[in-house]
Amino acid sequence: MARAMVQTITARPQTAPAAHPLASSVAAVDRSVAWMSFVLEDVAGPGWLRCEQVLRDPDFFTGWRAAVARHLAERHGTVPDRTPAGYVLQWYLRIPAYTGAMLFHSARRVPALEPRRLAFRLDPAEVETTALRPGPFWCLPTDPDARHPDAVVVPDDAALATVLRQQVVAHAARFLRVYGPTVRFGRHTQWAAVTDMIDAGLLAAGRSRGDEAAGMADARLVLAERFEPLTSASTAHTLTDSRGVTRCTHQRGSCCFYYALPGVTHACATCPRVGDAERARMLG
Repeated sequence: MARAMVQTITARPQTAPAAHPLASSVAAVDRSVAWMSFVLEDVAGPGWLRCEQVLRDPDFFTGWRAAVARHLAERHGTVPDRTPAGYVLQWYLRIPAYTGAMLFHSARRVPALEPRRLAFRLDPAEVETTALRPGPFWCLPTDPDARHPDAVVVPDDAALATVLRQQVVAHAARFLRVYGPTVRFGRHTQWAAVTDMIDAGLLAAGRSRGDEAAGMADARLVLAERFEPLTSASTAHTLTDSRGVTRCTHQRGSCCFYYALPGVTHACATCPRVGDAERARMLG
């Protein structure tokens, strides 16, 4: 009689797919920043706005400006058109500029910042959360994930700074082609806003990690000179305020027109209308 053969099959434990290299970098940025959230995921669903989609719809920006105007009117009354237009210009540009600046400063990585890789949420009308879709990123040869399939290695910090500029400028150019014709801002003002958001993003990145000087150094690296179509080199500099505290600051080339709101008696500390003497008093 043949002996029955019993085969025992041992199931192999399933392992979760490895996290994308940018996951830890974005999480570290999110932990360090209190005024804006950053996530790494391919988002969908209510509340999420994909950059690729809104850039096909100029009416979206008209509606966004109207929402900003309503929000400002609750506090200030009648709102001049240029103020919500300036706010939306700067707030949208934060999406690629701040995302790139934060990762450049904290991890020496620059993700692909094209519109199809970014999304955002508003609360109530300001950008509250930015979502980055996992994908290609540029890094240095010493990066621990330099051999990852999504990694593109560049030789040094200067080359990585060039990538950051190029990625932000390419995204901004698409945005300005849609947004520019809907507002009364000239080309110089529009590209000054792009320049300002790169400069401000790098300063904010340093400040969020407790090292303003390092953020200023990165701003001066990325914007070492004027790179067309950007409008200036970095304006980041140190300033001793009225209390004797040395701070890192910058002077914008564009304006959000906050000063034009009814009841506002002063401009922002980084406003192009404000000189360093007044800026020192305001910061103090």
